[in-house]
Amino acid sequence: MSLRSVIRNWQAPVFFVLAFALSWYPWVLGMLGVPKASGINPLGVFVAALIVAGLGGGWASVKALLSRVVRWRVGWGWLAAAIAIPVGILASACVLNFALGAAMPTSTQWANWPEILDRFLFAFLFVGIGEEPGWRGFALPALSRNRSPLTASLLLGAIWALWHLPLFGTEFAWSVVPAFLISVFAGSIVLAWLFNGSRQSVLLCMLMHATVNSAGAGYVFRLFAGADVQQLWWIYAAIWMFVAALISWRTGPSLANRSEREAPGVVARAKPYETPSFAR
Repeated sequence: MSLRSVIRNWQAPVFFVLAFALSWYPWVLGMLGVPKASGINPLGVFVAALIVAGLGGGWASVKALLSRVVRWRVGWGWLAAAIAIPVGILASACVLNFALGAAMPTSTQWANWPEILDRFLFAFLFVGIGEEPGWRGFALPALSRNRSPLTASLLLGAIWALWHLPLFGTEFAWSVVPAFLISVFAGSIVLAWLFNGSRQSVLLCMLMHATVNSAGAGYVFRLFAGADVQQLWWIYAAIWMFVAALISWRTGPSLANRSEREAPGVVARAKPYETPSFAR
């Protein structure tokens, strides 16, 4: 059996192996004693998707993947949701943290909000474009082939959570890792809903991911210290869970509104690397 045949028959498993290998190499090198090597390279996820799409399905598969990355004609409502949901969650978590006794940040801390834009650009062009074309643009349609979108999003959430392992204890203190994992699982459901509802737009998933990283890790979480940060993490995770549960309750396993499910040409489970007829 040729390499192409193996990849074509085992596209999702091959993608995940490559995604981890091409992302974790800095961490592995650091474990081997290479100076200044650590962390994760998120671009490895996108590269893995391109490799498997190209070898498994040829140019047509690569073109379908890239078309999702630049799909922007999705309606203003979906664009607003991509930004408003994470901003709303962060703002609500911040307010609740204050209500539960967290110390008020200094005026200097509040004044750092202009840094969000710079962090957003970095997160969008490095983290967003590195992860989302692979996780949502490639893996989610593949996992949805024989599963409901909700089940596929939960499975992907588990893999996505594991992928962050090299950051545990460094970027994420061990005390907040459980809350972080909950937010990842919930975020996987919300991102799957956004992806499916926006005609499989990876671009919107990139926007949501970049907003979470820049406004969250880059600003809101920096406003607190010590026990207040841990408390904020649990509040933040709980709100993400609430949003994910609300979406699941309203849409069911399809993670699609009734009007979207009944629209002409909509398919319940898209084949991997194949754009549904309604999104062409």
